[in-house]
Amino acid sequence: MDLSPDRTQREQGQSAQAQAYAYLLAEIRSGRLEGGTHVVADRIASTLGISRMPVREAIRQLSSEGFMTIRSNRGAVVTALGTEEIGELYEMRAVLEGFAMRLVTTHIDRQGLDEADIALTRLDRARENVDWFITAHDQFHDAFLDYCPRPRLVAEIRRIRRATEPYLRMTLKVSSTAGQNTTDEHRELLSAIRSGNPSIAETAMREHVLRTDVEELVFRGA
Repeated sequence: MDLSPDRTQREQGQSAQAQAYAYLLAEIRSGRLEGGTHVVADRIASTLGISRMPVREAIRQLSSEGFMTIRSNRGAVVTALGTEEIGELYEMRAVLEGFAMRLVTTHIDRQGLDEADIALTRLDRARENVDWFITAHDQFHDAFLDYCPRPRLVAEIRRIRRATEPYLRMTLKVSSTAGQNTTDEHRELLSAIRSGNPSIAETAMREHVLRTDVEELVFRGA
């Protein structure tokens, strides 16, 4: 085993970068870091008790994934998306996740379907709590994606879902009707996947994702 000082320093640096990345991504997804917010590496480093370099590397990683934008005159800012950009992301997700469900129908087993059913129950109970709702919603979709045999496809679907999460969260917080019919929609989706018919599952997922009214999303900070 290599226990050299150089390796130890590399591992510590990677660990600090992972910590900074996880922290910043969580702040962006939750909406606490809104679109357009200037992110100062020194402040994040001080908050986490780490050096600036891992934070800067985490910012570069988030920039490559589209969550942050590095500008020569302003430094790093949280990426702010507009209606057209969000709409495009939902269109992309509809196509990608629809195709994923086509593959899932031939791979998912009873355990996966049962996990989706449990998440559906949680989703119905969580409509009054945004954090619980988002968690249950992600668990429902992940119950299927865990059975998709295309890891890069799954990674991109989840990246898009994370990118739109802040706007969905804000909408759920201020709207009394957002998510009202979501349990019925997800139950129909589960039924389509239970059918075992790839075409039905793909169409159901596409229609489900595109059912989101992007015009009603709240673009605070955009």
